Amino acid sequence: MTVSEPSSAEDLAAVLRESAASSHMINVFGNNSKRLMAGPIIPSDINISTAALSSVLDYERNDLTVSVGAGLPFTELQGLLRRNGQMVALDPPFAEEATVGGVLAANCSGPMRRGYGTARDLVIGMTFATLDGKLIKTGGMVVKNVAGLDMGKLLIGSFGTLAVITSVNFRVHSLPEATETFVFHAPRLEEILGRRKEILQSYLKPMAVDVLSEFVGVGVEAGGWALAVRAGGTRAVLNRYARELRQAAVLKGTEETAFWKQMSEFTPNFLNRNPSGVVLRIGTILEDIGVLLKKLSSPCISRSASGVTYVYFNSWEMATPIWNLAKERNWSAVVEFAPDEFRSAHELWLPPRSLPGANSFTMMERVKQMFDPDKLLNRCRLYGRI
Repeated sequence: MTVSEPSSAEDLAAVLRESAASSHMINVFGNNSKRLMAGPIIPSDINISTAALSSVLDYERNDLTVSVGAGLPFTELQGLLRRNGQMVALDPPFAEEATVGGVLAANCSGPMRRGYGTARDLVIGMTFATLDGKLIKTGGMVVKNVAGLDMGKLLIGSFGTLAVITSVNFRVHSLPEATETFVFHAPRLEEILGRRKEILQSYLKPMAVDVLSEFVGVGVEAGGWALAVRAGGTRAVLNRYARELRQAAVLKGTEETAFWKQMSEFTPNFLNRNPSGVVLRIGTILEDIGVLLKKLSSPCISRSASGVTYVYFNSWEMATPIWNLAKERNWSAVVEFAPDEFRSAHELWLPPRSLPGANSFTMMERVKQMFDPDKLLNRCRLYGRI
């Protein structure tokens, strides 16, 4: 595969313009770490990597903002900020391989979603290149932005089907003074869900609240469950958690770091072990998380304060009953990862039934028509539809 790596945003925009003028099919990616995610990668006339757009463009430590090229490795960005006691509050899977632009294009997040939100909550500005060769700037370098519609938000989660992100401005957070993780184990799911409800109704504001099945959680016995609650703040704050959650096991230091890395990277590790594996992402209201978890016999990680649950299957046949359950219960469901042959032939996104007459894909197709009327860019990458 021949890959073009433009060295500047202007060069990338020019490549897009020339390719579109010739009606060439175009694939765009960062480091291709999410190649098994979403719709299949269809062969194209030209392949463009943003990897060379890897500069730190602006860093205002005191203003809590940073602007970087879309091709910057995500771990390099976090390393720069960490040396200054700060972070972009995202902990996505594939972090060691991912570029900043790839994380945003796939809208990846991890356990910290509970405390800080997703990429749409952390991106305050963006520059992107369109197929007519223009560079569009949206948002800015201030945490509060009230300029109106932010077109950059459309590109987060679009899998490169609309335009190409060339740089991103992030809101930056200070690293917590310290963190600790409190883990509850129980043989019965009801005990874990009860504990979770108590925490969510309390004054505590954890960074992460994950429910883990066996084969996922550290120390979870066969048939058992775990609830992992991560807290950050001053020593006084952590002491408050220790008093409120005194029945939990406590993870600190390197043990805690290793635990959450295991949670963040469970998906790539699972796929490495199971090349035919299927990962479903199920979205429910908080009250329905227990309904879903009771139906599962496969490994799962539930971001149980956000309503997002990841379920891991060795094959689609094993996943089918849960997909059908999502249809029955009007949950959203996405085939997050699956082998190429499956993604080329099956429905990959089950949006919840919305208001009468509304259609998510109809709206998305209209947006696609505005950006890419000839359907040249990353065809079918948005879950096989767009």
